[in-house]
Amino acid sequence: MNFVKARHIVTLSAIACAGLMARAWVIDWDKIEHWAGSGTNRAALVVQFADDGPKEAYVWGFRWNDGDFEGEGPSGEQLFRGIVAECPDLLLFTQFTGSMGSTVDGIGYFNPSKGSLANKIGYDFDGAKNDGRVSFDYFSPNEFMGQTSAPGNFTTTFCRRAINEAVDTRIIEHPINAKVYGYPAYDYDWWQPKETLDLKNERWNAGWYDGYWSYWVGGIDSEELSYSGLGYSSRKLRNNGVDGWKYTFLDGPVRGDIDGFTGASEQWHELNYAHFNPSSSIQEISSDISGNENVVAIYGTDGRRYTSLSELPSGIYIVRFSNNRTAKILKK
Repeated sequence: MNFVKARHIVTLSAIACAGLMARAWVIDWDKIEHWAGSGTNRAALVVQFADDGPKEAYVWGFRWNDGDFEGEGPSGEQLFRGIVAECPDLLLFTQFTGSMGSTVDGIGYFNPSKGSLANKIGYDFDGAKNDGRVSFDYFSPNEFMGQTSAPGNFTTTFCRRAINEAVDTRIIEHPINAKVYGYPAYDYDWWQPKETLDLKNERWNAGWYDGYWSYWVGGIDSEELSYSGLGYSSRKLRNNGVDGWKYTFLDGPVRGDIDGFTGASEQWHELNYAHFNPSSSIQEISSDISGNENVVAIYGTDGRRYTSLSELPSGIYIVRFSNNRTAKILKK
């Protein structure tokens, strides 16, 4: 679960009710170019960073069928992990924190043609162990918090290994978690880029005390999104729903679009559907595309996934190639 300190739950819930969305948008399913999964149900993931980069929020789509997942359907965590598995420009940093599930500790977005963003993320162990806000004890278990063991000087090794594995998986699984140690190290503020990022091609926000990823859920209209009372492990998706993640400063510097009292962003930015692919003009299908071995995925404008272009009925389709290029194809 994405736990938040009580004082912030109160203020952010109030914001949700007030509807502080200065710039509104409505998800256009036909414009989503980056999809994962397949099925008759669909949901959108929207991610908005808080930095000096472009004022835009990024959109991905997720599909599933009823019965694909146990219980009431997929969770917000399964949506996020599913998109990361199939879309190469998204990086997730997450940690198992207890019986309610996991937190979203950090999110990265990057141009995969320029290499993995994970290679630029570092862990500052000295900063974490000397941070008085972090209750986890790296050398002697904090039994009062339920901590059962401590990683000691192996902490850096474990964390570096997790980052290295994310170069391939695009998921940093925080190793100092409740499953292993009984209590997690909420030290996300100390997982930061080792160098200045090119904000046009790579973005990263991670934190817990200076800022955190706030979770907003609802329908396709941004004005109707509300602050989630559940973490992403517990929340169940609904068809045509939206999972929105917005980085929220708590005690950091105040920028023009950040509320100085609550730390919450007052607006959603304009949506970026194409990401690093220029919005594709519609191309008439050519005979060689249907047998092109570089075709990775084919989607209809309804989000349904297909296996072959040659057997499709007339219509417009989104085709993703192995070089991450995306094209909109018109089949007559």
